[in-house]
Amino acid sequence: MDIPYIIVAGGKGLRMGANIPKQYIEIKGKPLIYYTISNLVKAGVKRFIIVIDMQYQEYLKKHLENFKVSIQYANGGKERYESVLNGINCLNKEDDYVAIHDSVRPLVSKNMVEVLAQGIINNDISGIVPILPVKDTVKLVKDGMVDKTIDRANIRRVGTPQLVKVKDYLEAIKNIGDKLKLATDDASILEMNGSFVGVMEGDEEAFKITDSMDLALFEFLLGRQNENWNRL
Repeated sequence: MDIPYIIVAGGKGLRMGANIPKQYIEIKGKPLIYYTISNLVKAGVKRFIIVIDMQYQEYLKKHLENFKVSIQYANGGKERYESVLNGINCLNKEDDYVAIHDSVRPLVSKNMVEVLAQGIINNDISGIVPILPVKDTVKLVKDGMVDKTIDRANIRRVGTPQLVKVKDYLEAIKNIGDKLKLATDDASILEMNGSFVGVMEGDEEAFKITDSMDLALFEFLLGRQNENWNRL
């Protein structure tokens, strides 16, 4: 099924410490977001809505012009959900589902794209997210002291892409009101409205690039990926 992807790319990326948003940091002459789009195209995604600060639109268009897919642009909002809503406003009326993905998670696999799509289509759920186990001990800290150690058996890290039913997502936005500011990802908006969110096993390589160490790891993995392609 042809599920469009909203790429959230309006953030400032301040933790990277660069003088431009991290999604536009160039690696081998291409901005980071280019690699995100490139891998999704290879995974079979045919339609994109990139939510950005419009001052970067022409710059980004030049880098993405050779992709033979549909790419639309929308204004980024102050909050993530506002950016997503701006992207949803660009959807076709017949689009029942949409995927929401961070612009700085470039190493998305075809398997993840396909399994997420199958998961939300074939199950009675409002959303689906990729999850990964927590490897380290997790402690609750209060007032600078350890309060308790949390049982991590049922705790998972959550990434993107996150797929949602458009109708259910819009209904949740309408219903939860001021709670929107508490949402830390897209699926949590559905959760706050009492909707069911499914899960699938994620991929450690689909990590979010947040700081310089993440960027260095991505460059290493990109080099390894290119070597593997050259052997084919």
